Amino acid sequence: MRYPRWIWALGAVVAVVVAGGIVALVRLSGTNSTNLEGGAIERLIPAEADKMLQQAPVGIDLAPGYDGTLTVNGVPIPPDQLRRTPALNLVEFEPGPGKEIEQLPAGQNCVVATFWRSETGPSQSTSRAWCFTVV
Repeated sequence: MRYPRWIWALGAVVAVVVAGGIVALVRLSGTNSTNLEGGAIERLIPAEADKMLQQAPVGIDLAPGYDGTLTVNGVPIPPDQLRRTPALNLVEFEPGPGKEIEQLPAGQNCVVATFWRSETGPSQSTSRAWCFTVV
């Protein structure tokens, strides 16, 4: 069966619009997660202004060769309560029983991540703060 040319043209226009939408979404999502602090931070967990649950983990995904610590709502998180994934340069804290913070309060919460190049150590650190909402 042969289709009229206008159907082929319409199909091509739809394909271009869909492809353009996908490219726009990929670029938009990348603006929140890449090139933070000159590339030292790959992702904030949760992203700035996100909404999350009280028991969800918070943290920072650092570029290779970086390490860090977290302060949540003004409370420094002890190193033994941080979950580190060295292969991914991931530093996270998950609230829970017996921890510095058992659950995040509803409303705005803020994290300060202090990070540094592993080779130089914490004496040459930088900090990044961001806030999110707990529902």
